[in-house]
Amino acid sequence: MRKGAKEILRLAQKALFYRRDLLPDEDVEKFDKRLVGLDKAIREKTVTTAELEEKAKDVDEILDKCGGDYYHKKSWVENVEMLLVAAIVVIGIRSFFIQPFIIPTNSMYPTYNGMQPHLYEDADELPGIGGRVLDKLTLGASHHRLEAESNGELDLVLQGNGSFRFSTENFPNGKFFVFPSPVREYVFEIGGKKHVLNVPSEFDLDTILAQKFAGIDDLRGVPQIIPQPPGLYNSGRLRLSDNSFKPGDVVLAFDILLGDALFVDRMSYNFIRPSSGDPAVFKTKGIDEVNRQLDIPTRSSIGEDKYYIKRLVGEPGDEMEIRVPDSIFTNGTDLRGGTPGILYRNGKPIEGVDAFRMNRERVENLAQNSQAENTTKYPGYRADGLLSNKSPLRVPKKTDRTSNPTGQNFYLAMGDNSPNSLDGRMWGFVPEQQIVGRALFVYYPFTKHWGLSK
Repeated sequence: MRKGAKEILRLAQKALFYRRDLLPDEDVEKFDKRLVGLDKAIREKTVTTAELEEKAKDVDEILDKCGGDYYHKKSWVENVEMLLVAAIVVIGIRSFFIQPFIIPTNSMYPTYNGMQPHLYEDADELPGIGGRVLDKLTLGASHHRLEAESNGELDLVLQGNGSFRFSTENFPNGKFFVFPSPVREYVFEIGGKKHVLNVPSEFDLDTILAQKFAGIDDLRGVPQIIPQPPGLYNSGRLRLSDNSFKPGDVVLAFDILLGDALFVDRMSYNFIRPSSGDPAVFKTKGIDEVNRQLDIPTRSSIGEDKYYIKRLVGEPGDEMEIRVPDSIFTNGTDLRGGTPGILYRNGKPIEGVDAFRMNRERVENLAQNSQAENTTKYPGYRADGLLSNKSPLRVPKKTDRTSNPTGQNFYLAMGDNSPNSLDGRMWGFVPEQQIVGRALFVYYPFTKHWGLSK
């Protein structure tokens, strides 16, 4: 009874505050008097249940008479109002202070993880429901598997332009079960029966298939069943396994580990300028157009409106260059993704963060020994596109009237994982206005990357 009386008192106080200026003086006086009486009864430790109920009914009576529409609001209305206010606060924080961001690709690996695969070998025990739930909570892992529904060998059906086609998953497999989610659709054949496997659109299943069934890194090295013109991108089929599978066999099983989820500091760049070495998040909308205005001979375009995360390497007015050591060309070094070189800023090897140092050290080691082990996982910057070997590139600034008609400052952004990064070498410069903020804190999943961003 005391709890119910407190709730009536709370509602009555709010109603009176809202309607005091609309009520006659005598009603306000009566209202105040009954509120005082109920408040006193609630505070009185020796009050009886009957006395408390009487005081509560007195207040309820005056509320019915003077409370207006406010008093008749149901609890769900107040809950909706509370949720709306909370949403406004969250949107405000996201827009001006802290924004969450999930890294989808591995262009910044090993500084940050994009989606990472965990491939199960044939002898491995697959996780049960409990294990999958635990992996989902701690690592953001989603489990995928391909089970045979028929007898026969395993083929991958090529789909015109490649090994897969882009598709969309809807309810109940869409994002948050409801919203359409873009996926890569792979089609396999086992004994003539088609099997479909969908993975997130940013996830590269080709490498897993090549490693699992051919022991190589590139699916294009797997021969087609029916001879076709050279290259993967022709219609046909790839024979992945000559093993004869039977219904119920697990042909392929793997987990996709969620990319690092981090908070982006949107506040600092209102007071300080972005600087070389910052892991920055920026909007891609309009970048292609502004680089066309700069007349930059880009190799490719971004072609999408998304958020990217790259490391800023060049500030407005900087001269950038990648120099490949001569010994790289003579010692037989042949690495995927281009020729490794050292990144220079204004005539000196770039410095400031660990990623710069470790990429440089990797190239220096390769220059001495083409078989040098890569202990840090940083691959070295690749000379390509706008930063081909020993080709200086000046980052535009707004005072360059003749070469920069946009009147904006620009930055050069590159991925720490240069061989797997579509970055400024290919599509040009980032306008300062497009930079959202600096990576601040990795909050999920709970791996060695958890904590302040580097």
